[in-house]
This record gives sequence, C-alpha cells and structure tokens, in this order.
Amino acid sequence: MKQRKKQPAQTRQAILDAADTEFSRHGYCATGIGGIVARAELTKGALFHHFPDKRALAIAWISERLGTGMDRLWIAPLESAASLDALREICRLRCKELRADDATSALVAVAAETAGRDEVLGAALEGVFGAWRAALSGFFERGKAAGWIYPAIYPEAEAEMFVSAFAGFTVTMKTSRNPQARQLFLTALEGYLETLRAQQG
Repeated sequence: MKQRKKQPAQTRQAILDAADTEFSRHGYCATGIGGIVARAELTKGALFHHFPDKRALAIAWISERLGTGMDRLWIAPLESAASLDALREICRLRCKELRADDATSALVAVAAETAGRDEVLGAALEGVFGAWRAALSGFFERGKAAGWIYPAIYPEAEAEMFVSAFAGFTVTMKTSRNPQARQLFLTALEGYLETLRAQQG
C-alpha cells in the first residue's frame, strides 16, 4: 500500500480517482470499498479518514468529478455558445465521443440505479442535472433575446426535454446493436434543434 500519511490532499484525490473509475465502470451498488482502496493502493483506514462511508464518497465524487466533467462537456461550451449551429456542433461532439464511462453516461447510469432509493444521493445527482438544464435554459433564453431562437418557446421546458432525450440515448447506446444508432439519434436531435430556429425574413 502507498503511504500518504503526510499528504492528505493527495490521498483524498487518489481515493476520488479510484472511485471515479470504479463507480463509472461498475455503478454505485456494484462498487465496493475494497475495490476502491485496492485501485488506489491504500488502506480502508485511509479512505475512512476522508470519507465516513461509501455514500459520502459517492457524494463527493458526484460533486467534484461528475460535476466537473459535465461542466467541461456541456456547461462551459453551452455558456459560450451563441448560435443553434454552435449547439449542433456540441451535440455532434458529445454523440461522437460518448463512452460508457464518461461523465454524461456515469451521471445517467448512477441516477437510474439509485433513483427513488436514496434521497441524499438523488439530491447530489439532481444538482448536476440541474446545472446541465440551467445551462441549456440559459442558452435558449439568450437565443430568444438575440432573435435566433423561436420567441414562443419555453426555455426551461426545452431544456428538460433535451436532457431527458440525451440521457435516454446514453442508456440505449449500451444495449443497441445498431451501428447507425449514434447517427440516427444525432439526425433526430438536429432535426429537433431546427424546430427551435427563428424564422428569418
């Protein structure tokens, strides 16, 4: 085991690194503390010094790793996007790069796994989903104000629909045997985005 007694910050990050891999690959329920400490090459005592239990570790992972990952993949790009074409490009990248263990997939998978079973985890997950929806809603609001989004839309409703659709896509991609599934979803998503475009002229 690695000795990090005098490096608490590094030890905590090593635990979160290991938890990120284990939770993303295996889900919350199937991940045990033993697997996390083995991957981190630490002792259970070191883990429990920083996190009292698996739930506390998962909450930190959701906030610090999934939240950061979603900010990089979605929130920051959305906040700087200034056209529907920019959002379409973001969607193309997210569809193309989607992996079973990336932040979007891990967020959706753990939410589906723990939904309705653990209010504390649910609240942590909703914080990340809420930030994603808020970024989308803000994007649509800016588009309405600038005149390139159809003025009659409800940004919060559109954001809810978008997140729900993309979340569903991440789930079905895990079982789909259709090699064209990504492109089919992207085609449909791009078609939906066009319905939000303000009519010119």
